[in-house]
Amino acid sequence: MYASVWKRFFAFLIDAAVFAVIFWILSQMLSGATVPLVLLVIIWLYYALLESSPLQASLGKIIMNIKVVDRRGRRLTFWQATERILSKLITNITFYFGFFIAAFDKKKRTLHDRVSHSAVIAKNADFNPDLDEEEEAEEASLTLITVVSILLALAFVTMLLGLVALPQYQRTERHIQLSRVLTSLGQAAHQQQKDASLPGADPRAWQSEYNGCKKINPQKLSCKGYELVLEPGGVTAQARSNGMDILYSLYYSFDGGPVTCQSDTAPGRELCASFTGAK
Repeated sequence: MYASVWKRFFAFLIDAAVFAVIFWILSQMLSGATVPLVLLVIIWLYYALLESSPLQASLGKIIMNIKVVDRRGRRLTFWQATERILSKLITNITFYFGFFIAAFDKKKRTLHDRVSHSAVIAKNADFNPDLDEEEEAEEASLTLITVVSILLALAFVTMLLGLVALPQYQRTERHIQLSRVLTSLGQAAHQQQKDASLPGADPRAWQSEYNGCKKINPQKLSCKGYELVLEPGGVTAQARSNGMDILYSLYYSFDGGPVTCQSDTAPGRELCASFTGAK
């Protein structure tokens, strides 16, 4: 009567293929930032409308000959189907561990089935909700395995963020900062050369405040996350970490040589190693 894990898995793959096609179409029609938001709305309506319709199933479930019911075997309402979709977020953050726990449940319930009090059954199954009153009462609330699964999911996601996502985010942020500092350094140095060539200008001092940077003294501009220091032969950009320590230094030479990068910190040396210099 209850749909097997494999049938549900193949139904998921079919639906995922549908969303992949929709994503490709949207990416051709809309800007990059808009595509994920529109796709989320489409996914919501796709599941909510189809699983609350007389079909009681998404395209993948229709092909696999299965359908969704509430704990009494009735068709879901639109809002019950919406609740079921939202509860899938819990399954997703467990990296689909919440899906595969169905393999160990005699009702083949996933984590989001338990949370939304729903079930996936064979299309022509004779569903009898009074078959086991104790099980029906148990399904009316989150069970121990659900709570444990959620806690394990949160712990795993936290660990993943700490070990992988956060360092990667920091690394990406540093590369973005490097690009921004390099651009600002080049623009300020070129403008300084131009301004310092004017009659009466003092080439030993900044002539203007560039790129929103504020002048601290005649030789130093303070910018967001870095400083520009005017030197006799060029300009040095000193990028700072969140702790305000100098992360790395870029030197722009007025004689047209390449920009060089130096650092005394491990993250800074990693950035400098990937930096090939620019003219």
